[in-house]
Amino acid sequence: MTNEMKSVNLEEVSNIIMGQSPDSEHYNEKGYGYPFLQGCANFTSKYPRAEIFCSIPSKIAPKDSILISVRAPVGDLNLSDREYCIGRGLASIIPTKIDLYYLYYSISLNKKDFNRVSQGSTFDAINSQDLRQFKVLVPIHKREEKRISEILLTVDRSIENTEKLIEKYKNIKQGLMQDLLVRGMQTNGKLRPSYEEEPELYQETDIGPIPTDWEVYHLNELGQVVTGSTPSTNIETYYGGNTMFISPFDITEEVIYINSTEKTLTTEGLQQTRTIPENSICVVCIGSTIGKIAITTKECATNQQINTLVPNNKNLYKLYYYLMEFYLKRQLMVEAGLQAVPIVNKSKFEKMIVPIPSDEKEQKDICETLTSIDKKIESENLYLNKLYKVKQALMQDLLTGKVRVKVEEDGDE
Repeated sequence: MTNEMKSVNLEEVSNIIMGQSPDSEHYNEKGYGYPFLQGCANFTSKYPRAEIFCSIPSKIAPKDSILISVRAPVGDLNLSDREYCIGRGLASIIPTKIDLYYLYYSISLNKKDFNRVSQGSTFDAINSQDLRQFKVLVPIHKREEKRISEILLTVDRSIENTEKLIEKYKNIKQGLMQDLLVRGMQTNGKLRPSYEEEPELYQETDIGPIPTDWEVYHLNELGQVVTGSTPSTNIETYYGGNTMFISPFDITEEVIYINSTEKTLTTEGLQQTRTIPENSICVVCIGSTIGKIAITTKECATNQQINTLVPNNKNLYKLYYYLMEFYLKRQLMVEAGLQAVPIVNKSKFEKMIVPIPSDEKEQKDICETLTSIDKKIESENLYLNKLYKVKQALMQDLLTGKVRVKVEEDGDE
């Protein structure tokens, strides 16, 4: 702390309203009354999205207040863009002597302090006393406080705009996949007429109509299917080497290629499992994330929750990726059925089907079109990650007084 910053309790600069659950008979889904938030389940990156409403609320969080989760996960934040009815899982922090956004960023930066307090209770939670005594570091000069908010808000707006752009590109990609991987492309580079327009151009298959000159293949006809396995975690010498060890956690919607993993294997650990080469296609085949898919970038190994296709034709791995991304999710969910834990084993996985265009030019055109939009998504995701890092660094510098924002002093301190 510098001599230009002071530490205050949260109760000195805000009013705090603890949530209270209303009687369930007053709930509705038709929009009557106040939007109701029991906890942080309906939080987004900024404002909540309520699905339930309450006609007679017990506690109301006013507009332009900070919503904070007081039960596990403790410390999650959103801003109230309108009045909300809040249940026991939330509290509302209403700034009185501090800028709304400055306080929001300050709590966000230091919310780990709540975790230390909450872990002392029977279950993770904080109470009104914990909130009132939460420490906030604020500039002595109000203009500096406002200026810090403006700087961080500028970064946040860039983040929001980038997220919207990514979402736009993702929607474009979904539309392209629906067209290209169902209708395909003619020799003139245009889409075939739809099945409804010219059904004679299509053949019926178990996965729906596809062009007559496409062929349906089982996955094991396209390459070798490999199910991963996990070397014993009790043997430390198996882990911490240079070979990626892929788990479902490492496969995200943001990336196509797996470039890093949470765990790595040593040469000794690698001998306890099977290796897969670069440009293989990994698919999660168990649990809530079933169907997530990605491509390997180097020799690696996977755990038992992943089935991998090692393509016979090394030149078509990217096309296979797009076809599997589009056609497999539904097949996986049907095969997993109503099991408590959805799971698809190797024998079932390798009999799943995808359609392949027979014409090499069509294969190339489809792949290049989808790759082009994926490159835009990848580029924006990289920029978004950079913005997140910039924001975190700025928060750490500006909200702790490590870096000062120079402003003219006003006379209201």
